[in-house]
Amino acid sequence: MIVAITDRKISAAHDFLEQVEAIAAASPDMIILREKDVSETEYGYLAVECARICCYHNVKFCVNSFIKTAAAVGSGRIQISFGSLLADKDELTGNEEIWVSVHSLSEAVEAERLGATHLIYGNVFETSCKPGAPGRGVGELEEVCGSVRIPVYAVGGIDADTAAAAMKAGCKGVCVRSLLMTAKDPSSKMKELRKSMEKV
Repeated sequence: MIVAITDRKISAAHDFLEQVEAIAAASPDMIILREKDVSETEYGYLAVECARICCYHNVKFCVNSFIKTAAAVGSGRIQISFGSLLADKDELTGNEEIWVSVHSLSEAVEAERLGATHLIYGNVFETSCKPGAPGRGVGELEEVCGSVRIPVYAVGGIDADTAAAAMKAGCKGVCVRSLLMTAKDPSSKMKELRKSMEKV
């Protein structure tokens, strides 16, 4: 499974929604709208538009962080940080899928206990999203995958060269940000990524 994560600041297309459309047309399994520096009102507008685009291309859509917006859009999915899970777990019951970002084995185990349905673990490899932060490596990813019963997705430095190693560690899929957001032709990048993952 391939999950695309948005970041309008690095969009190859001048029009952010145009880039989302191109990514959706490349058929990822899901798109997470992750625009943390906007107000909930602005995010709500983007969420409605992205949900419409995803629906047209038969791609799952997931809201990031904003619990009320997730309920309003009605996708039944939300992606949050581990800290947000601790703080807001009682408000998340309306979501069938609760994707939680974790950065350690202990967080992964606790997130599952608190009701997470999916985990996003990273950063596995070095990534431009966290400059200077070394990758945690596939060894720790493998340990996380073997310690929980819910699906784990690798994030951080994922591309056609690293995806196979992540999959071999036991994760159910990968999350990518810059690979598709900066691509003028997301479809070709998606094909390369899937080809790499299918080798496992």
